[in-house]
Amino acid sequence: MERVGAYLMDTFREPTSTRIFFKTLVAYALIKLMLMWPICRIVLQHHTLSLPRSLPGKIFMAPALLANQYPDVFFFAGTCLLVVLLVVRPMILLNLLFFWVTFNLYAVGFPVTDGSDVVLILLSFWSIPLAHRDCIKSKNQRVIRTTLFNMGRLFCQFQIVVIYAVSGLDKIRSDSWLTGEAFRYVEHLDFLFNPLFNGVFANPVLNLVFSWSTLLFELLFAALIWNNKTRLPIIITGTVFHLFIWIVLSLPDFGLIMILSYLIFLRDSDYEKVRSRFRPTLP
Repeated sequence: MERVGAYLMDTFREPTSTRIFFKTLVAYALIKLMLMWPICRIVLQHHTLSLPRSLPGKIFMAPALLANQYPDVFFFAGTCLLVVLLVVRPMILLNLLFFWVTFNLYAVGFPVTDGSDVVLILLSFWSIPLAHRDCIKSKNQRVIRTTLFNMGRLFCQFQIVVIYAVSGLDKIRSDSWLTGEAFRYVEHLDFLFNPLFNGVFANPVLNLVFSWSTLLFELLFAALIWNNKTRLPIIITGTVFHLFIWIVLSLPDFGLIMILSYLIFLRDSDYEKVRSRFRPTLP
């Protein structure tokens, strides 16, 4: 318990890496919001939200309810907020507004949302305390802010680990995944499957390799991501894995947010190594 307490309270853990992760998450939300803008204008002509009964519910869903009547106002305001978040230093209040916007964006575009939107909401929620400040004079306040920051970072990491663990455990209980049949079924998903890959999953042996590679990656991710020696290799493997899904199943938004989520596992030292390679050497 002492080690856990020291880890959470001693200092802000990986502030540079965490800030890059958060800014990237905001950039992803901004792109998604702008792409959904014209689509949701059409969707809202046929699908409107019901007003929550409770006062807290009405307040929390106010932006989405505003979009029922004035979708352009909602999307313009959301765009402005996300642009501000990209420019200014993370602050808890602004981070909270970020979560507020992502949740309401999900509600507004619910008929056309997918798993990537849920991941975005979860990560934006855990990111609320990711506001790093060195100039905190009060010792008690610094301990609280440091603990919240480190807990937010850990919860973002745990969220990704849980996603893979649940998915892997679900697959290992499925006969279609154990036998490789799941990949043969992929070709029948006409609304998702990329026709350029027709015939790729016709080989049962290859399907078995694909299936068990997916299972092992998802089940081992939780163990390998914490180890210094295997952290970067598993991140590279995951990036290739999601790029494969992106191309074959035409799911760019889900693949992209999962790849971006790996940034929360990087450390400041990783970025320093990259900078040192490109930094000119003094004579």
